[in-house]
Amino acid sequence: MDFELNEEQQLLRNSTRDFLTSECPKSVVRELEESESGHSLGLWKKMADLGWMGIAVPEEYGGVGLGLMELAVLFEEFGRAAMPGPLFATAMGCLLVAEAGSDDQKKSVLPRVASGELILTLALEEPEAVNDPRFTALRASEKGDGYIINGSKLFVPYANIADYLMVVARTGGMISDAAGLSILVVDGKAKGVTCTPLKTITGDRQYRVDFESVSVASTDVIGERDGAFPAVRAILDKAMAIQCAEMVGGAQQELEMTAKYTKTRVQFDRPIGAFQAVQHRLADMYIDANAARWTTCQALWRLSEGMPTDRELSIAKAVTSRACQRVAFNAQQLHGGIGVDLDYDLQFYYRRGKAFELKFGTTSNHLEALGASI
Repeated sequence: MDFELNEEQQLLRNSTRDFLTSECPKSVVRELEESESGHSLGLWKKMADLGWMGIAVPEEYGGVGLGLMELAVLFEEFGRAAMPGPLFATAMGCLLVAEAGSDDQKKSVLPRVASGELILTLALEEPEAVNDPRFTALRASEKGDGYIINGSKLFVPYANIADYLMVVARTGGMISDAAGLSILVVDGKAKGVTCTPLKTITGDRQYRVDFESVSVASTDVIGERDGAFPAVRAILDKAMAIQCAEMVGGAQQELEMTAKYTKTRVQFDRPIGAFQAVQHRLADMYIDANAARWTTCQALWRLSEGMPTDRELSIAKAVTSRACQRVAFNAQQLHGGIGVDLDYDLQFYYRRGKAFELKFGTTSNHLEALGASI
């Protein structure tokens, strides 16, 4: 396996880094975190013009037609910039439509996603359904030529500005059954949809979404009715791998910030980076960041090749979560008091790292899964 970036991926990485450095400095990130919507229409349009919205969209639907590895390159740079926004949620919704949607749904949705016209989000989690769609309780009951949705979803990213919610609902079966799940496309501004903001440590936008007698047409079901579990599971696997790449980007930036700081912070008439104990900490950070990178690359490669990936995904998520926490801890320790100051940029990374650690299964969840597979 060769995990070096090819020429096209290097160009994507470099252009993304240049754009985020010039257009999304930490002053902009702070503005986005403090704004009501957490979203900038101007930035969204510029990113759409660069083709980022269409990376995962096939060329026949107006996209760039690249793969999962290129999407990971993009989000690693987002992790380096600590850039919030609805692009991750939209990309996952886009992949869901591209892989499970009908031809009419693809023609209706994908070109508008690629052009930046649409924002998508996945409504999956519930109090008893965290990273496991089988425990979905929200019901969609048949009524005429469609469905009526009643219930609630938690931690729906950017539901306040999403044009469409991809709602995982139970149309049959019992709670804990893999069968009986369907994906319904709901207009984000439909009557009966209520969004309540949830406070997060990352400054992104997460919402509780309540559905009260929300009507959905039968043509708005993505994929097979009662048979959506494989499609949802596949998208969650891809989302987990992409988020690991984003975590790697954040850890790499923390390492670089800390290395730079230890070269300029003078104590006892010497830069603290000259002390062996500090060098050992930096070496540990380097090892952790690269362990996260290579395990993530392996999982992404196997996913992109259509190979079985359950084991590699659990390894990547467990290693990356632990590695990023250690990198954040060492970065704070070597920075001293300024490392926990909210006016200093390091805080963006350890806040995001902690939140990402808890998404798509905790370290304990994935270690238990690995133990069961051995």
